[in-house]
Amino acid sequence: MTESAAGGKIQETDIGRYRSTRGLDYESVPWKLWEKSKKLFWDPADIDFSQDAIDWQEMSEEERTLVALSARGFMVGEEAVTLDIVPLLRCMSDLGRLEDTMYLAMFAMEEAKHTEMFRRWFDAVGLDPASLDDLVLARQAAVGERRPGVFDGALTRVMRRLDTDKSPQAILDASIIYNQLVEGVMAIAGYQRWEQTFLRLKKLPGLEAGLKLTQRDERRHIAYGTYLGRRVLAENPELWEWLEKRWAKLTAGFSGGGYGAAGSQTTEPQNEVQRADAEMMEQYQRLSRRRLEALAVARTMNVTEVDASAVEAFEPEELQHV
Repeated sequence: MTESAAGGKIQETDIGRYRSTRGLDYESVPWKLWEKSKKLFWDPADIDFSQDAIDWQEMSEEERTLVALSARGFMVGEEAVTLDIVPLLRCMSDLGRLEDTMYLAMFAMEEAKHTEMFRRWFDAVGLDPASLDDLVLARQAAVGERRPGVFDGALTRVMRRLDTDKSPQAILDASIIYNQLVEGVMAIAGYQRWEQTFLRLKKLPGLEAGLKLTQRDERRHIAYGTYLGRRVLAENPELWEWLEKRWAKLTAGFSGGGYGAAGSQTTEPQNEVQRADAEMMEQYQRLSRRRLEALAVARTMNVTEVDASAVEAFEPEELQHV
């Protein structure tokens, strides 16, 4: 301890905790993702939504409703992950993993950019997304909401657990709910649905451009989450059994006998919104299997092999064309 100018005690800096004086790992996966993020930077303020504003007035009410609900859902999701990535960043910092911390700082900024992009689009077309709240609740009640409630507290609880628990299991839990479930299943299914929407409408070029840029960022985010999950599993192979059970619980709502509540046998969906939701559930199931398979690879790898893998080895195939 030393004396401050005001006469009080201040904590001396522990210079031993700083890594940059000893060099940076330019070959690590987090560093390569950091490099990509710098090279592929984009600003939501640069996207031109002027044609979208014109297209919006020419679209039917049903078309506007479907697009607005999807955009609102993505915007809220992006806001949630912007707020909830911070504990993982602090966790990597506390563990002295500098390259991870540097990339996660960019990761957090990118999630914030995605939130801004959607909000700017709503502003450009003149729609208040808060006006959709009642419609969202009515839709969930009508079709039976089967998606996991990750945005109603589960994501926040798992991520903020890292502030007090930095165990391998806690880090793995954060990786699977954030990167594998939210980004690797729900978001990818949403991007595929957006592609179909743009092909059908042939409108909203600004929003389409913004989503392509967002997907490009998410490709790196999922790559990091898969890297992190595999690394934890390679170091702690005994966690695989726990992960399988945890993943089954998180994705339980994706299975079931038919359209409607999980496990029910119901009639085929009757309208476009219901058909779209039924297709979404099928996508969720397929993507859930793929994400579990991506992590299962770690059971045959050691930490050195995980660290030496190319970034492309961690990217989801569904986004490799972006």
